[in-house]
Amino acid sequence: MLRPIDIQNKEFEKKIKGYSCDEVDDFLDMVIQDYELLFKENQTLKNKIGLLTETVDRYKQLESTMEKSVDMARQAAEDVRRNAEAEANTIISKAKIDASFVARQIDEEHSKRHQEMIALRNEIDQYKARFRAHCESMLKMLDNMN
Repeated sequence: MLRPIDIQNKEFEKKIKGYSCDEVDDFLDMVIQDYELLFKENQTLKNKIGLLTETVDRYKQLESTMEKSVDMARQAAEDVRRNAEAEANTIISKAKIDASFVARQIDEEHSKRHQEMIALRNEIDQYKARFRAHCESMLKMLDNMN
């Protein structure tokens, strides 16, 4: 790429019927100034592009890190969900076993109480029969006293 100093140091061969040296020098001075401004602006823009490229690269790395973090969080959440589900199933199974055990105990207790009730009714019936027999015997005795 042509640099401003290259334009400034350029020497032209002088010919007899050539251009006016002063006009060419003045024009070259203007070209040098404009070219120098453009050259500096180009360098500045290249520097900015470099900084922006670095920034984009940092953001890409950050994005990659964030995606990995999201994936890890998603996996951790899935693990927690699976563990919670397994624990819930274990709790439900244990509760069913406990409920079955309690139901059996209740059934046994009910059966026991029912047998006790039947026994008490039988005792009451026997007591009534004895009391009736005793009363009848007393009535016979009263009847015989006359």
